Amino acid sequence: MFHLQLVTLTGTQFDGDVHEVVLPTLDGQIGILTDHMPLISVATTGIVSVRKNAHDTEREMDHYATYGGVIEFEHNNLRVIVDEADAADSINEAEAQKAFAAATKMRAEAKNQVSLEHAQALIDRSAVRLQVAGLRRRHQR
Repeated sequence: MFHLQLVTLTGTQFDGDVHEVVLPTLDGQIGILTDHMPLISVATTGIVSVRKNAHDTEREMDHYATYGGVIEFEHNNLRVIVDEADAADSINEAEAQKAFAAATKMRAEAKNQVSLEHAQALIDRSAVRLQVAGLRRRHQR
């Protein structure tokens, strides 16, 4: 077991001991287990998956939609500092689908690079929220 802190601009989303965490980085997904080598990395937009106990199945894992930040692991303490982290239970799938459609329309209508980049960021955010909502839906069956 090691300690995880998932911290956002609005406060701590998770603070406790865990068995495994899977994180999105610039180099792809990485998994962290007890006694992982020290690490500092960039967190990218994606899903943070938390396995609290060694025997937990995928269905029992917690999932968070996250949007950029920093990952630090040292002495069996993992700190993930991100702009936002939305837990699966807090995501309204219908609202996320509407936001995705609106952002896609915004991207199609973008008149300059700044508008295009803003729309793409909204698309990425909505897509990750939809992925996490989909994981929750599949695991509730």
